[in-house]
Amino acid sequence: MSDPVPTAAGLRQAGQKLAATLRSVPDDGGPGWEPRFPGGPFPEDYVALVSRTGPGTLAGVLRLLAPGCDDGSGRFDGFDIEAECRKHAPPHPEALLWGVCTSGETCWWLPFHDDPARWLVALAGRGHQQLNLTTTEFLDEWLDGRLDLPALSLPPVPRARTLTLAGHPVGAPASEHAQERRRDPLAQLQTIIGPGSPAHYNWAAVERELGVPRLPTDYKRLYEAYGADGQIALNGIFIEHPHDLAAEHLGQTEFLEETEPAAKDSTEAIHHYTVHPEPGGLLYCGSTEGRATLCWDTRDPDPDRWPVVNVGYGNVEEFGPLVDLLVAELTGIGLGLTDGSLGDPATWAWPIWGPRPHRE
Repeated sequence: MSDPVPTAAGLRQAGQKLAATLRSVPDDGGPGWEPRFPGGPFPEDYVALVSRTGPGTLAGVLRLLAPGCDDGSGRFDGFDIEAECRKHAPPHPEALLWGVCTSGETCWWLPFHDDPARWLVALAGRGHQQLNLTTTEFLDEWLDGRLDLPALSLPPVPRARTLTLAGHPVGAPASEHAQERRRDPLAQLQTIIGPGSPAHYNWAAVERELGVPRLPTDYKRLYEAYGADGQIALNGIFIEHPHDLAAEHLGQTEFLEETEPAAKDSTEAIHHYTVHPEPGGLLYCGSTEGRATLCWDTRDPDPDRWPVVNVGYGNVEEFGPLVDLLVAELTGIGLGLTDGSLGDPATWAWPIWGPRPHRE
Protein backbone atom coordinates (compact mmCIF):
# COMPACT_ATOMS: atom_id res chain seq x y z
CA MET A 1 0.00 0.00 0.00
CA SER A 2 1.40 3.40 -0.99
CA ASP A 3 2.10 6.08 1.57
CA PRO A 4 0.15 9.33 1.05
CA VAL A 5 1.99 12.46 -0.07
CA PRO A 6 2.29 14.79 2.94
CA THR A 7 0.27 18.01 2.83
CA ALA A 8 1.85 21.47 2.93
CA ALA A 9 0.46 22.00 6.42
CA GLY A 10 1.84 18.66 7.56
CA LEU A 11 5.25 19.51 6.16
CA ARG A 12 5.31 22.89 7.88
CA GLN A 13 4.44 21.20 11.15
CA ALA A 14 7.21 18.63 10.62
CA GLY A 15 9.76 21.38 9.99
CA GLN A 16 8.71 23.26 13.10
CA LYS A 17 8.79 20.07 15.15
CA LEU A 18 12.33 19.24 14.02
CA ALA A 19 13.47 22.81 14.73
CA ALA A 20 12.13 22.50 18.28
CA THR A 21 14.42 19.51 18.92
CA LEU A 22 17.57 21.44 17.97
CA ARG A 23 19.70 23.41 20.41
CA SER A 24 21.07 26.61 18.90
CA VAL A 25 24.79 27.34 19.34
CA PRO A 26 25.27 29.95 20.68
CA ASP A 27 22.00 29.73 22.59
CA ASP A 28 21.02 33.38 22.24
CA GLY A 29 17.30 32.94 21.87
CA GLY A 30 17.04 33.09 18.07
CA PRO A 31 18.83 32.87 14.76
CA GLY A 32 19.12 36.62 14.21
CA TRP A 33 18.21 36.02 10.57
CA GLU A 34 15.17 37.15 8.66
CA PRO A 35 13.84 34.44 6.33
CA ARG A 36 14.28 35.35 2.66
CA PHE A 37 12.78 32.35 0.88
CA PRO A 38 11.53 33.52 -2.52
CA GLY A 39 8.09 32.85 -3.86
CA GLY A 40 9.31 29.94 -5.95
CA PRO A 41 8.78 26.35 -4.79
CA PHE A 42 10.70 24.92 -1.85
CA PRO A 43 9.74 21.97 0.36
CA GLU A 44 7.58 23.45 3.11
CA ASP A 45 9.26 21.49 5.89
CA TYR A 46 12.69 22.88 4.98
CA VAL A 47 11.29 26.42 4.76
CA ALA A 48 9.72 26.03 8.22
CA LEU A 49 12.91 24.52 9.68
CA VAL A 50 15.38 27.10 8.39
CA SER A 51 12.97 29.98 8.98
CA ARG A 52 13.06 29.05 12.67
CA THR A 53 16.73 28.16 13.01
CA GLY A 54 18.43 30.24 10.36
CA PRO A 55 21.21 28.74 8.21
CA GLY A 56 23.80 26.89 10.23
CA THR A 57 25.73 23.67 10.77
CA LEU A 58 23.71 20.70 11.99
CA ALA A 59 25.39 18.27 14.41
CA GLY A 60 28.74 19.87 13.61
CA VAL A 61 28.90 18.27 10.16
CA LEU A 62 26.05 19.37 7.83
CA ARG A 63 25.65 22.94 6.64
CA LEU A 64 21.97 23.81 6.05
CA LEU A 65 21.84 26.40 3.29
CA ALA A 66 19.33 29.18 2.61
CA PRO A 67 18.60 31.37 -0.42
CA GLY A 68 19.49 35.04 -0.50
CA CYS A 69 21.37 35.10 2.78
CA ASP A 70 24.65 36.58 1.48
CA ASP A 71 24.46 40.12 2.88
CA GLY A 72 28.07 41.02 2.13
CA SER A 73 29.16 40.81 5.77
CA GLY A 74 30.88 37.45 5.34
CA ARG A 75 28.81 35.97 8.15
CA PHE A 76 26.91 33.71 5.76
CA ASP A 77 29.87 32.59 3.66
CA GLY A 78 29.31 28.92 2.86
CA PHE A 79 25.58 29.05 3.61
CA ASP A 80 24.08 30.80 0.59
CA ILE A 81 22.35 28.33 -1.76
CA GLU A 82 23.11 30.24 -4.95
CA ALA A 83 26.81 30.70 -4.13
CA GLU A 84 27.27 27.07 -3.02
CA CYS A 85 25.53 25.74 -6.13
CA ARG A 86 28.31 27.26 -8.21
CA LYS A 87 30.93 25.29 -6.24
CA HIS A 88 29.46 21.78 -6.48
CA ALA A 89 28.69 19.59 -9.47
CA PRO A 90 25.05 18.42 -9.32
CA PRO A 91 24.38 14.67 -9.42
CA HIS A 92 21.52 15.35 -11.85
CA PRO A 93 20.94 18.33 -14.20
CA GLU A 94 17.77 19.33 -12.34
CA ALA A 95 19.13 18.84 -8.80
CA LEU A 96 18.87 21.72 -6.30
CA LEU A 97 21.43 22.01 -3.51
CA TRP A 98 20.40 22.46 0.13
CA GLY A 99 23.16 20.94 2.31
CA VAL A 100 26.93 20.43 2.35
CA CYS A 101 28.79 18.08 4.71
CA THR A 102 32.16 18.94 6.21
CA SER A 103 33.40 15.69 4.63
CA GLY A 104 32.55 17.06 1.18
CA GLU A 105 29.33 15.15 0.42
CA THR A 106 26.32 17.17 -0.69
CA CYS A 107 22.54 16.99 -0.23
CA TRP A 108 20.14 17.91 -3.02
CA TRP A 109 16.51 17.90 -4.01
CA LEU A 110 15.33 16.20 -7.20
CA PRO A 111 12.36 18.36 -8.33
CA PHE A 112 10.71 15.85 -10.65
CA HIS A 113 7.21 17.06 -9.73
CA ASP A 114 5.52 20.46 -9.57
CA ASP A 115 4.58 19.75 -5.96
CA PRO A 116 7.70 20.08 -3.75
CA ALA A 117 6.12 17.60 -1.32
CA ARG A 118 6.96 14.94 -3.95
CA TRP A 119 10.58 15.96 -4.37
CA LEU A 120 13.16 13.30 -3.62
CA VAL A 121 16.27 13.82 -1.50
CA ALA A 122 19.53 12.99 -3.28
CA LEU A 123 23.01 12.51 -1.82
CA ALA A 124 26.28 12.84 -3.73
CA GLY A 125 29.60 11.62 -2.38
CA ARG A 126 30.78 8.03 -2.66
CA GLY A 127 28.55 7.57 -5.65
CA HIS A 128 25.02 8.88 -5.29
CA GLN A 129 21.63 7.76 -4.09
CA GLN A 130 18.13 9.11 -3.88
CA LEU A 131 15.60 8.67 -1.12
CA ASN A 132 11.85 9.18 -1.24
CA LEU A 133 11.93 10.87 2.15
CA THR A 134 10.91 14.40 2.98
CA THR A 135 13.81 16.59 4.02
CA THR A 136 12.81 16.49 7.70
CA GLU A 137 12.29 12.71 7.62
CA PHE A 138 15.80 12.35 6.22
CA LEU A 139 17.35 14.71 8.79
CA ASP A 140 15.48 13.17 11.71
CA GLU A 141 16.49 9.60 10.84
CA TRP A 142 20.05 10.64 9.99
CA LEU A 143 20.42 12.42 13.34
CA ASP A 144 19.17 9.29 15.13
CA GLY A 145 21.69 7.09 13.28
CA ARG A 146 18.96 5.05 11.59
CA LEU A 147 20.25 5.45 8.02
CA ASP A 148 23.45 3.71 6.91
CA LEU A 149 23.84 5.71 3.72
CA PRO A 150 26.40 4.32 1.26
CA ALA A 151 26.79 7.68 -0.50
CA LEU A 152 28.06 9.23 2.74
CA SER A 153 31.39 8.46 4.38
CA LEU A 154 29.85 9.47 7.71
CA PRO A 155 28.94 6.38 9.75
CA PRO A 156 25.38 5.79 11.02
CA VAL A 157 25.65 7.00 14.63
CA PRO A 158 23.33 9.15 16.76
CA ARG A 159 24.37 12.78 16.50
CA ALA A 160 23.97 15.78 18.77
CA ARG A 161 20.89 17.81 17.86
CA THR A 162 22.76 21.09 17.72
CA LEU A 163 22.58 23.84 15.12
CA THR A 164 25.63 26.09 15.11
CA LEU A 165 24.42 29.37 13.68
CA ALA A 166 26.14 30.75 10.59
CA GLY A 167 29.03 33.03 11.50
CA HIS A 168 29.96 31.11 14.65
CA PRO A 169 32.79 28.57 15.00
CA VAL A 170 31.75 24.94 14.72
CA GLY A 171 32.97 22.59 17.43
CA ALA A 172 34.39 19.24 16.41
CA PRO A 173 31.77 16.47 16.50
CA ALA A 174 32.15 13.66 19.00
CA SER A 175 34.45 10.81 18.00
CA GLU A 176 32.66 8.44 15.64
CA HIS A 177 33.82 5.01 16.70
CA ALA A 178 31.60 3.37 14.07
CA GLN A 179 34.22 4.38 11.49
CA GLU A 180 36.41 1.64 12.94
CA ARG A 181 33.83 -1.04 12.08
CA ARG A 182 32.96 -2.38 8.65
CA ARG A 183 29.60 -1.00 7.69
CA ASP A 184 26.79 -3.42 6.90
CA PRO A 185 26.16 -3.66 3.13
CA LEU A 186 22.65 -5.05 3.64
CA ALA A 187 21.72 -2.09 5.87
CA GLN A 188 23.10 0.20 3.18
CA LEU A 189 21.12 -1.59 0.48
CA GLN A 190 17.96 -1.12 2.54
CA THR A 191 18.44 2.67 2.43
CA ILE A 192 18.44 2.41 -1.38
CA ILE A 193 15.58 -0.03 -2.02
CA GLY A 194 13.68 -0.06 1.27
CA PRO A 195 12.66 -3.01 3.44
CA GLY A 196 11.68 -6.26 1.80
CA SER A 197 9.40 -9.21 2.49
CA PRO A 198 11.35 -11.83 4.49
CA ALA A 199 11.52 -15.52 3.66
CA HIS A 200 12.99 -18.66 5.23
CA TYR A 201 15.06 -21.37 3.54
CA ASN A 202 16.48 -24.78 4.30
CA TRP A 203 20.02 -23.68 3.59
CA ALA A 204 21.51 -27.07 4.43
CA ALA A 205 19.41 -28.66 1.69
CA VAL A 206 20.29 -25.91 -0.82
CA GLU A 207 24.01 -26.28 -0.07
CA ARG A 208 23.83 -30.04 -0.25
CA GLU A 209 22.19 -29.90 -3.69
CA LEU A 210 24.89 -27.46 -4.89
CA GLY A 211 27.70 -29.53 -3.42
CA VAL A 212 29.24 -26.70 -1.38
CA PRO A 213 29.96 -26.71 2.37
CA ARG A 214 28.33 -23.29 2.79
CA LEU A 215 26.98 -20.36 0.77
CA PRO A 216 28.10 -16.77 1.44
CA THR A 217 26.38 -15.22 4.45
CA ASP A 218 25.51 -12.01 2.59
CA TYR A 219 23.61 -14.02 -0.05
CA LYS A 220 21.64 -15.82 2.66
CA ARG A 221 20.83 -12.57 4.48
CA LEU A 222 19.77 -10.94 1.22
CA TYR A 223 17.25 -13.66 0.39
CA GLU A 224 16.07 -13.94 3.98
CA ALA A 225 15.30 -10.19 3.86
CA TYR A 226 13.82 -9.96 0.34
CA GLY A 227 13.01 -13.44 -0.95
CA ALA A 228 9.28 -13.71 -0.26
CA ASP A 229 8.42 -12.27 -3.68
CA GLY A 230 10.63 -14.72 -5.60
CA GLN A 231 13.82 -13.96 -7.50
CA ILE A 232 15.49 -10.70 -6.52
CA ALA A 233 15.75 -8.27 -9.45
CA LEU A 234 17.31 -4.84 -8.90
CA ASN A 235 17.62 -2.41 -11.80
CA GLY A 236 18.27 -5.22 -14.25
CA ILE A 237 20.49 -7.32 -11.96
CA PHE A 238 18.99 -10.77 -11.31
CA ILE A 239 20.25 -12.69 -8.28
CA GLU A 240 19.43 -16.37 -8.65
CA HIS A 241 16.84 -17.78 -6.25
CA PRO A 242 18.21 -20.35 -3.76
CA HIS A 243 15.87 -23.06 -5.02
CA ASP A 244 17.12 -22.56 -8.60
CA LEU A 245 20.85 -22.16 -7.99
CA ALA A 246 21.81 -25.79 -8.70
CA ALA A 247 19.73 -26.11 -11.86
CA GLU A 248 20.78 -22.73 -13.24
CA HIS A 249 24.45 -23.42 -12.55
CA LEU A 250 24.16 -26.71 -14.40
CA GLY A 251 22.58 -24.86 -17.32
CA GLN A 252 25.50 -22.40 -17.42
CA THR A 253 28.27 -25.00 -17.10
CA GLU A 254 28.73 -25.56 -20.83
CA PHE A 255 28.95 -21.80 -21.49
CA LEU A 256 31.50 -21.31 -18.69
CA GLU A 257 33.63 -24.21 -19.89
CA GLU A 258 33.56 -23.03 -23.51
CA THR A 259 34.54 -19.42 -22.72
CA GLU A 260 37.64 -20.49 -20.74
CA PRO A 261 37.43 -17.46 -18.43
CA ALA A 262 40.76 -16.09 -17.25
CA ALA A 263 42.10 -13.08 -15.36
CA LYS A 264 45.45 -11.58 -14.37
CA ASP A 265 46.47 -11.69 -10.73
CA SER A 266 48.53 -9.07 -8.88
CA THR A 267 51.73 -10.43 -10.39
CA GLU A 268 50.30 -10.21 -13.94
CA ALA A 269 50.17 -13.98 -14.12
CA ILE A 270 47.17 -15.45 -15.95
CA HIS A 271 44.75 -17.52 -13.91
CA HIS A 272 42.42 -19.81 -15.84
CA TYR A 273 39.22 -20.54 -13.94
CA THR A 274 37.71 -23.95 -13.56
CA VAL A 275 33.97 -24.52 -13.18
CA HIS A 276 32.23 -25.89 -10.10
CA PRO A 277 32.13 -28.73 -9.02
CA GLU A 278 35.84 -28.63 -9.82
CA PRO A 279 37.69 -27.44 -6.67
CA GLY A 280 37.69 -23.63 -6.54
CA GLY A 281 35.55 -23.42 -9.67
CA LEU A 282 33.16 -20.69 -10.73
CA LEU A 283 29.64 -21.06 -9.33
CA TYR A 284 26.80 -19.26 -11.12
CA CYS A 285 24.83 -16.80 -8.96
CA GLY A 286 23.08 -14.36 -11.28
CA SER A 287 22.86 -12.35 -14.49
CA THR A 288 21.97 -8.91 -15.78
CA GLU A 289 19.64 -7.42 -18.33
CA GLY A 290 22.78 -6.67 -20.37
CA ARG A 291 23.47 -10.44 -20.49
CA ALA A 292 26.39 -10.44 -18.06
CA THR A 293 26.99 -13.75 -16.29
CA LEU A 294 27.73 -13.43 -12.58
CA CYS A 295 29.56 -16.19 -10.70
CA TRP A 296 31.19 -16.69 -7.34
CA ASP A 297 34.92 -17.42 -7.48
CA THR A 298 35.00 -20.24 -4.91
CA ARG A 299 38.79 -20.59 -4.53
CA ASP A 300 38.86 -19.10 -1.03
CA PRO A 301 37.99 -21.70 1.64
CA ASP A 302 35.83 -19.06 3.38
CA PRO A 303 32.62 -18.53 1.33
CA ASP A 304 32.21 -15.06 2.87
CA ARG A 305 35.34 -14.09 0.95
CA TRP A 306 34.12 -15.34 -2.41
CA PRO A 307 34.19 -12.43 -4.87
CA VAL A 308 31.57 -12.09 -7.58
CA VAL A 309 33.03 -12.06 -11.07
CA ASN A 310 31.44 -10.91 -14.30
CA VAL A 311 32.32 -13.53 -16.88
CA GLY A 312 32.64 -12.34 -20.46
CA TYR A 313 33.89 -14.26 -23.45
CA GLY A 314 37.34 -15.13 -22.14
CA ASN A 315 37.56 -12.10 -19.80
CA VAL A 316 36.67 -11.75 -16.14
CA GLU A 317 35.87 -8.61 -14.15
CA GLU A 318 36.15 -9.17 -10.40
CA PHE A 319 34.31 -7.08 -7.85
CA GLY A 320 33.85 -8.45 -4.36
CA PRO A 321 31.04 -9.80 -2.16
CA LEU A 322 27.60 -9.97 -3.72
CA VAL A 323 25.70 -7.37 -1.66
CA ASP A 324 28.65 -4.97 -1.89
CA LEU A 325 28.33 -5.32 -5.67
CA LEU A 326 24.61 -4.47 -5.55
CA VAL A 327 25.23 -1.38 -3.41
CA ALA A 328 28.01 -0.21 -5.70
CA GLU A 329 25.98 -0.75 -8.86
CA LEU A 330 22.93 1.07 -7.48
CA THR A 331 25.05 4.05 -6.39
CA GLY A 332 26.93 4.31 -9.67
CA ILE A 333 30.39 3.20 -8.51
CA GLY A 334 30.30 -0.44 -9.60
CA LEU A 335 31.31 -2.29 -12.74
CA GLY A 336 28.81 -0.47 -14.92
CA LEU A 337 26.57 -3.51 -15.24
CA THR A 338 23.51 -1.24 -15.04
CA ASP A 339 22.60 2.43 -15.44
CA GLY A 340 22.90 3.67 -11.86
CA SER A 341 21.93 7.27 -12.65
CA LEU A 342 19.41 9.30 -10.66
CA GLY A 343 15.97 10.03 -12.05
CA ASP A 344 12.23 9.79 -11.64
CA PRO A 345 11.56 6.13 -10.76
CA ALA A 346 8.14 6.37 -12.39
CA THR A 347 9.94 6.38 -15.75
CA TRP A 348 12.22 3.40 -15.01
CA ALA A 349 11.77 -0.15 -16.19
CA TRP A 350 12.92 -1.29 -12.74
CA PRO A 351 11.61 1.45 -10.38
CA ILE A 352 13.43 1.80 -7.07
CA TRP A 353 11.89 4.45 -4.84
CA GLY A 354 13.97 4.34 -1.68
CA PRO A 355 13.40 3.58 1.99
CA ARG A 356 9.63 4.21 1.76
CA PRO A 357 6.90 2.73 -0.43
CA HIS A 358 5.91 4.85 -3.42
CA ARG A 359 3.90 7.87 -2.31
CA GLU A 360 0.67 8.59 -4.15
